[in-house]
Amino acid sequence: MKRVVIFGSTGTIGINTLEVINRQKNKFKVVALACKENKKILSQQIEQFLPEFVYIEERDTSFERKFKNIKFFYKGEMSEISKVDSDIFIFAIPGIDSLDTFVECLKRRKKIGLATKEILVVAGSIIKNLLKKYKSEILPIDSEHNAIFQIIEKENKKDIKKIYLTASGGPFYKTKIKSPSLKQVLSHPIWKMGKKITIDSATMMNKCFEIIEAHHLFSLPFEKIGVLFHPEAIVHGLVEFIDGTIKAIMYKPDMKIPINYVLNYPEREGESLEILPLDKMKKLTFRAPSGKEKFIKFAKESIKINGSYPVVLNTANEVSVRYFLENKIKFQDILGTIEKIIKKQKIQKNITINDIYRITEEIKNSY
Repeated sequence: MKRVVIFGSTGTIGINTLEVINRQKNKFKVVALACKENKKILSQQIEQFLPEFVYIEERDTSFERKFKNIKFFYKGEMSEISKVDSDIFIFAIPGIDSLDTFVECLKRRKKIGLATKEILVVAGSIIKNLLKKYKSEILPIDSEHNAIFQIIEKENKKDIKKIYLTASGGPFYKTKIKSPSLKQVLSHPIWKMGKKITIDSATMMNKCFEIIEAHHLFSLPFEKIGVLFHPEAIVHGLVEFIDGTIKAIMYKPDMKIPINYVLNYPEREGESLEILPLDKMKKLTFRAPSGKEKFIKFAKESIKINGSYPVVLNTANEVSVRYFLENKIKFQDILGTIEKIIKKQKIQKNITINDIYRITEEIKNSY
């Protein structure tokens, strides 16, 4: 029976992960859960899955009284869970709050299922060096990266001409609204996600970060990473090979499928998930971006400049999204605000994990 740790258990990925586990109870044991503050959902998860360890930022003695057999960890202690005996650690806490813990897991040679894209965005070069040193393993959970991983796992890297990450286009793919409301921005046509990532999907910054993440995950230059708008969200990734062959991964837009793949890897388990009804599919459409979009420019500069640029970019995006949520700027001003913040920062060539946290806090405190 595989032992599983889930960071971000009360979010979309965490909930879907636990649903997959619940469908395969004889294969998995949840040994630790971690979340920031959603006590209601966390309490339900504890009662159902009976973990041995739990992390939540704010201490609650009523939890300790209610769940006496559980070892609780609180703010500043998340990294303690990296010591837990587990076969796989799922990282799904948005942002960089779990970066220290992620690094500790790498150093302890843990197998990691990664859904938190910001981790590789801000610390990709550092993490690649740690992977080489400690021989750890990262399995991508994001549908696009998971698809690419499945396609190229047994292929020769020199045979790859280009990979393509697909994008649904968000809520405004066909309809351009001059000044959309928050409700309109959060109305994603395909995926049910948290507010931050849904807004990132609408601005296409989510795809920007996915390009950067793919660069680090697969050690590919920017020129070999493409994006295709694909509103049906059936094809999740494609790889073009030098002989003209193109391989694609297709499935219903359901995050339980890549999660299921990662949990069961290297085996496959499919009985509990719904299969894509090929006979009911009417069309699959693809469109390449012009190449002049700001999200592509940000990704290209991030990969080229590296250093602290990706940290600045990620934080500038967080600040801009927060401004939009607080009604300080309009949706159409988000990308311009990101540019303005970046221009005011001095980019460092070499950075450490501590630098990442410092730069992030300095920018957030300035806005």
